[in-house]
Amino acid sequence: MPLANDGPILAFDNGASAIAQGKVVKLTAGKTVVTAANTDVAFGVITEDASADGQAAVAVSGSGAVVLVEAHAAVALGALLMPAAAGRAATATSGKHVLGVALEAAAAQGALIKVVLGQSNKPTA
Repeated sequence: MPLANDGPILAFDNGASAIAQGKVVKLTAGKTVVTAANTDVAFGVITEDASADGQAAVAVSGSGAVVLVEAHAAVALGALLMPAAAGRAATATSGKHVLGVALEAAAAQGALIKVVLGQSNKPTA
C-alpha cells in the first residue's frame, strides 16, 4: 500500500519480470526498470506490486518521497541505506551510493520499512 507522503511517482515498463512493492530498481538503457544489486545506483523504489510485462509505479530517488523498502538484513533506525542483492536495501558501506534513510528499524531480511529517499548519486565517505 502506498504511503500518504509518497512524493512523485512515475510509471515505467518493467519488462518480463514481476517486481514486488518495496524493491529497489535501476533504469536500463531500454528505459525499463529492473531490480537493483549492490553494485548499482538506485533509480527508485517500486510503490505497488507490478506484474510482468506491465507498468511499474516508481518513487524516484532524490524525490524525498517516503516509501516502503524491503530490507536485505537487520537495519537500524536512521541508517543510511544502499541497494543490495535482489532489489533489497542494506546499511550503506563506504563508497556506496546512498538510497535513503531508514525511518524504522528492520529486524531481518524481508521486512518492509519506511525510508525517505535521498540522492543516490552521493556516495558514502
